[in-house]
Amino acid sequence: MKLTALKLKNYRCFKNEITFLIDDLTAIIGKNDIGKSSILDGLNAFFNDLIDDGDLSTNANNNTVEISCIFEDVPDPIILDTSEPTSAREECILNIAGELEIRKTFSFGARTTKAIYLMANHPIDDRIKDILSLKNTALKNLADELNIDLSEVNRRKNPSIRRAIREAINSPLGMMELKVDGNVDNESNLKTIWGSLSKNLPVFSLFKVDKSPDDKDEDVQDPMKEAVKLSLALPEIQKLLEQIETKVKENSTEVASRTIEKMKSFDESLAERLKSDFSKNRTWDKIFDLKLLNENNIPLNKRGSGIRRLVLLSFFQAQAEKKRSEKEAPSIIYAIEEPETSQHPNHQKLLINSLVRLSEQDNVQVLFTTHSANLVREIPIKSLRYITKPDNGCLNIEYGFNLTDNHENEEVIEKIIETLGILPNPQDTIKVLLFIEGNNDVKALLRYSQTLHEHDTEILDLNDTKAVGYIIAGGDSLKYYIERKYLSGLGKPEVHIYDSDKDEYRTIISNINAENNPNKVGFNTSKPEIENFLIKDAIIEAYTDNGITDLQLDDFEEDSDVPLEVAKAIYNHTKGLEWNELDDDKQKKKISSVKKILNTQAVEKMNIDRINQVGFYKEIKSWLDTIASFIRN
Repeated sequence: MKLTALKLKNYRCFKNEITFLIDDLTAIIGKNDIGKSSILDGLNAFFNDLIDDGDLSTNANNNTVEISCIFEDVPDPIILDTSEPTSAREECILNIAGELEIRKTFSFGARTTKAIYLMANHPIDDRIKDILSLKNTALKNLADELNIDLSEVNRRKNPSIRRAIREAINSPLGMMELKVDGNVDNESNLKTIWGSLSKNLPVFSLFKVDKSPDDKDEDVQDPMKEAVKLSLALPEIQKLLEQIETKVKENSTEVASRTIEKMKSFDESLAERLKSDFSKNRTWDKIFDLKLLNENNIPLNKRGSGIRRLVLLSFFQAQAEKKRSEKEAPSIIYAIEEPETSQHPNHQKLLINSLVRLSEQDNVQVLFTTHSANLVREIPIKSLRYITKPDNGCLNIEYGFNLTDNHENEEVIEKIIETLGILPNPQDTIKVLLFIEGNNDVKALLRYSQTLHEHDTEILDLNDTKAVGYIIAGGDSLKYYIERKYLSGLGKPEVHIYDSDKDEYRTIISNINAENNPNKVGFNTSKPEIENFLIKDAIIEAYTDNGITDLQLDDFEEDSDVPLEVAKAIYNHTKGLEWNELDDDKQKKKISSVKKILNTQAVEKMNIDRINQVGFYKEIKSWLDTIASFIRN
């Protein structure tokens, strides 16, 4: 499941409820002590119950903190309370927007109490509003009371019985709080449903900038502990642990039973009051202790702070590679407080590139707070979150990208630029400006140029030159937004490369070339998009590396929308559902995710033979030769 939003109420500085939207990559920006860390800590409280009475807002009207998380991509079908598959939508446990909204409340008094609710668009008819709380026998009794015929229904399967009851009653729906944990009757079926749902929640890991005062530096210990934790979460490991628990239970209860029998010889009445009770204590992660030592057996917590923080970089890179080949790994959310701390600027760039790549993996999300202009320059605009405190004293969250009209929030972007002092970087080494449609196209072109250069060293490798300044026509990261505003005024030669799938792109290139300006040259791709030059085998191999095996793709036509066709195939293959059942917004998100993989991992599979096979070699070479000619002049 993917986290899309966090709601906080009465939590620290967030007295009034706020909604914080979350993307695959989310950068949180703002002044010191404005609430950035509270966003990450709020998530930690939700996923890991790390909260105490000091987290209650000092201005709260009551003693209860409310933290809600909203998820999309709920498994469908899903097993909830019996072995029969069902769907979250059919069971009416999703909110009005069709997402899973879970609210946790923490009340502080003589002791801390926790409750968990599903905020559901649920039948409101009094006769069936508690239907999810009923176990099998109670469900059948309810059907009998309502004179509902179950002769054609599998009476042993709860989803089938509930479906028959709901269809017969046809109740209107309304938002309800379904309490699933915390002072809930042990006989309530909602506890079983919550137990199943909770297994699908992402693993959440928070890495904080604060240094632990003891000898064990958390910056080093946490990633290693997380490595153990994630290993223990793997399905094959879970099965082995369950086998161990079963054997331990069998043997220990046998010993307990023999002990009770022996007690009877001393005092039979006392023995009758004894019984064995095996309580499972799942603290396997406490058993394993993973440490990192250098070649001289010096622990990392004795090394420099910069080196210790770089362990995070290595950890993220290792996880990203693992996720490519591990289909059944749980979804993961990484949260990092100020990753730039103690890092050289060169390491900062490596770190942010690593975080961006990690966020592009399936089932991975990354959130971080930062004050670094170097990091923020590289971040997609849609990932930017800016926290301010206007004169009215209420905290305000602003977004770099307006999700309503799909346009950049220029006012917010300018605030971020002013706050962090982000400036363009038009180095004197830049000799030519390359205008290109999107960031994914840049990634593809960089890789293609490297492949051609390896085949013929006379061809320009864009990765080895600092003479090219990239300007993204779509401006999907803050760096490109800045450069689009400033670099175009430098008077440098320009090369424009756009897809040919849209009339506006063809018109732009036609007008550029009609100027007959020797310092401005434009190209449209000979196929609709740069993705059309990928061969089917390269795409299948890329997804195999991501753990999606046996992917079936039809042959592409010349005018095929390749990202769309691949997104459809992936969705049908992994979900077993029809693409048209998704709304437009979710379709766009899945297509965007596919584009990232096609223009990085699939392009890596395009060797010279494959590039020649699709007739792309001469076309790319002409682009690169044109760029090279401007560099030489």
